[in-house]
Amino acid sequence: MNLFALAAVFATMDDAAIAALKHAAAVCDPRYECGGVVRRVAGGFEASPLISSKKPFGVDLGEFYGADVVADFHTHICSIHNVAFADFFSPADAMANQGLHTVGYMLSLCDWNIRRYDPTQDDRDDEEVDFTSGRVIYLTCGHIVGWVGSAPEERGWVEATVVRRPGKPAALKLSVHR
Repeated sequence: MNLFALAAVFATMDDAAIAALKHAAAVCDPRYECGGVVRRVAGGFEASPLISSKKPFGVDLGEFYGADVVADFHTHICSIHNVAFADFFSPADAMANQGLHTVGYMLSLCDWNIRRYDPTQDDRDDEEVDFTSGRVIYLTCGHIVGWVGSAPEERGWVEATVVRRPGKPAALKLSVHR
C-alpha cells in the first residue's frame, strides 16, 4: 500500500529520514511496518513515498531502491510479541544496510525513538539476547537521532500524583487526560 509522500528537499539525510518517520507515525497503521527510502537529489535529500506491506513484521522497499538511494527508514510495531525487541534493528535490517551500503533509520512504536544504523560507523550485533532455552540472538542498537512525541490518539496531558498507603511504600500514579 503506497501512502502519500513528503514534498520537500532536506539539507541532510538525517533530516529527511527523521521527517519521514515522524510523518509515518502520523499516517501509517501502527499494526503494520511502514517505510521508504531517502534519495540524494539536486540540492539535498528527499524521502520516497511511504509503503506498508500490511504485515506486522517486514516491509519490502525493493521497488524504491536505485543508485541514488542513500538510506532506508521503517517503523517497528509495538506488540506483546516484540516489545522486548522493537527498539533494536533486526539482523535482517542490519544485513540489508550493510549489503546495500546504506544507512538505516528505524522508529520504534514502543519507545517512540528514531534510531540510526550506519554500517560504516556503528557496531553490528552489539546486543546479545540469551533465552532460557539456550538460544542466543544478536541485535543491533544503532543510536538515537530523534524522537516522536506519541501516537496522535495518545496525545493529552499527564497528571502524576503520589499515592500514600499506610504500611506500604509510596506509589506514583499516572493519569492521562484527553
